[in-house]
Amino acid sequence: MRKKFLLGLLTTGLALSLSSCEFFWEKWKGQEKEETPQPEPQPQPEDIDDGRELIENQLYTDSGLVVYFNEVGAKIKKIEYNSIPIAKDGDVKGRYGNRIGDAEFELNGQTYHLDKNDGDNHLHGGTQGFGTRTWTKVNQTPSSITYTYHSVDGEMGYPGNLDISIKYTLRQNGELTLEYTAKSDADTIFNPTNHIWLNLNGTSSMTDHTLWIDADSYTETDSELIPTGNILPVANTKYDFREETDFNRSNKYDDNFVLNGTGYRKVAKLYGSDLDIALEISTDRPGLQIYNDNSYIVMETQLYPDAVHHENFPSAVLKANTDFYSKSAYHFIVPEN
Repeated sequence: MRKKFLLGLLTTGLALSLSSCEFFWEKWKGQEKEETPQPEPQPQPEDIDDGRELIENQLYTDSGLVVYFNEVGAKIKKIEYNSIPIAKDGDVKGRYGNRIGDAEFELNGQTYHLDKNDGDNHLHGGTQGFGTRTWTKVNQTPSSITYTYHSVDGEMGYPGNLDISIKYTLRQNGELTLEYTAKSDADTIFNPTNHIWLNLNGTSSMTDHTLWIDADSYTETDSELIPTGNILPVANTKYDFREETDFNRSNKYDDNFVLNGTGYRKVAKLYGSDLDIALEISTDRPGLQIYNDNSYIVMETQLYPDAVHHENFPSAVLKANTDFYSKSAYHFIVPEN
């Protein structure tokens, strides 16, 4: 009996000791967790609201950048550096920026027929896409301007009533951010982009520029510039800009580059040597469309063209009552005054 009693005391004491150890271990862990230093928030570029004059439909910096806007297409009408134009006509394209083959797509078992405005295909939302519509300016500060547009169900063939906004913000370091938000009351497809024309030298020809694009591959297209579904390597082709390369305007482009990485990241850099201006492009989108003529280059952050017909492409479907958000930036780095 006495042995059983002593054994009981020993067992109880051991349990209490283990419990105490566990208590102090958890407490110590909690203290250690609390004392672990947390990452410091990264400083944001200086805003330019403080004490600055608001000029209607303009954003500007002390370094000589001025961005002019227009409600039609929520457009970047032009960008000047020291009164020299370096970009123009950056209207919002959509609902679906770029091309959709045969101007139709299937969603939830139903086929939707879109406006044919590029031969038998659909381009940039149709003849009355977002770029042709008058948007509503809902807010402006010295550093930002916001436009909204309500796209009705059936507009250019797209399903669902969709509300979209774009907020442009220009910071003192020359970074112009484009933030898109949207919501539809029915499943739809959605791929907004900005069709800005760039010539960083402000000249009549697209010369003396270099280009870098963080892309190992591009989407192959057919004779009508509709993707075949094949994703091809850029190596040993005119599409290889993985190293900063002289841009040859005689090479004609209307092509989508498959960007490396995910999330918001820097994906491209254009440099004009005449004015010593660099443009760095950042985005959370998977693709970058390059188009050029003799005088300008267009660089559009986007989903892949014709994604509705290729299961291996990132989806373009926006589900009903789902909040859409996307951010891109055009960072103009100008010489120090």
